Amino acid sequence: LYLVMSLKLIMRDFNIFKVEYDWYEGEHYETLVGKNVDLETFEKDLLKARDFAESLKGKEIKSGESLGKGYSVECLPEFYSQILWYLCEKLGYVYCSYDENTCYSVDDDFSKKISIVKEVKKTERKDI
Repeated sequence: LYLVMSLKLIMRDFNIFKVEYDWYEGEHYETLVGKNVDLETFEKDLLKARDFAESLKGKEIKSGESLGKGYSVECLPEFYSQILWYLCEKLGYVYCSYDENTCYSVDDDFSKKISIVKEVKKTERKDI
């Protein structure tokens, strides 16, 4: 019982959240951030980060100030950048990445040997 309780204390959920924006002329950007928090906590943290970004509207950020990138925030990509900066630098989130073109499949065969197969999707282009 002690071992199980110790393992539960050591092993915690790590959740990944996608934060994105769409701007005019089709500009789209998305970032994955992760932390050991539930959805409700992430949403509260995201609102804190939004409030931080909004508080920078029209402010000139002097060189050396720890408010992110170092210039005034006036457009959506900059608000987005400041939100991510706040989540990671102030609230302890980490940037994550995901390779959707690579998959590792675990399987067993008739002899009960376990295999792991790496599958990589490739896109090939050529003029015809």
